[in-house]
Amino acid sequence: MDRRALFIDVDGTLLDSAHRLRPRTVRALRAANEQGHVIVIASGRCVDGIRSIVHELGFPVFLSSLNGAYVVDDAMGVISSSPFPKEDASLAARLIAEHGLGHLYFCDGEWGSGNASDYELEAAVVKVEGLHLPLEEVIATRLVHKILAVGDQDGDDLKSFLDQARGLLPGYMIMPSSSIYIEMNTPGTSKGRAIGEVCAYLGMSTGSSIAFGDWDNDISMFDAAGWAVCMSNGSDCAKAHADEIALSNDDDGLAIWVETHLIP
Repeated sequence: MDRRALFIDVDGTLLDSAHRLRPRTVRALRAANEQGHVIVIASGRCVDGIRSIVHELGFPVFLSSLNGAYVVDDAMGVISSSPFPKEDASLAARLIAEHGLGHLYFCDGEWGSGNASDYELEAAVVKVEGLHLPLEEVIATRLVHKILAVGDQDGDDLKSFLDQARGLLPGYMIMPSSSIYIEMNTPGTSKGRAIGEVCAYLGMSTGSSIAFGDWDNDISMFDAAGWAVCMSNGSDCAKAHADEIALSNDDDGLAIWVETHLIP
């Protein structure tokens, strides 16, 4: 079988609903790696938030982190980096405060929050400590690659923020990644663009890539890949952009697809 590059979203795709990497998934991806296929974890998480997953997989992988804003190879060499200009990051921070939202921020491989409850929630998910610093202080001293606004389940505050942010930061990649999160990245930054960057780095065509995801921030990846697979637990919008619907992340959907199509 021809060599493939597998771009795999994390939450809702690679991990189950309890944020666990299931044994069958580990076995399937190890087997695919042994067959020569390239595994790329494509996540909104930062590098530090993915390290434990890579450790569980047990082999080096490429990382398209922060929705493609910070992409590294399997030896942690930087392929691309797309940080916010400081003035735009400050504007995003002011909008988040004005709408009464929580927040997370991501700098290269690290994450953090100036809000205690948001920090605790993220730390429980990624299982690694972050930065306990106010967002504006981080913007003044660090390069910020992604800002995430946190709201209530189905709250009107997020919709209002989304509309205003898109108006004041035209061209920026601003989109929901769950029912309580809105991701913000610099113009042109996306999981889809990262597919082109990684495939060029590997000397492969994008037609050799397969994307796996479940939410709206995976759509650019679906559109760029040679084949797009959405989990059945995914959003309706993501499913509309996929070539195929797999079983859910709680039913070993990723593992079964890889076993069926890539492992002799």
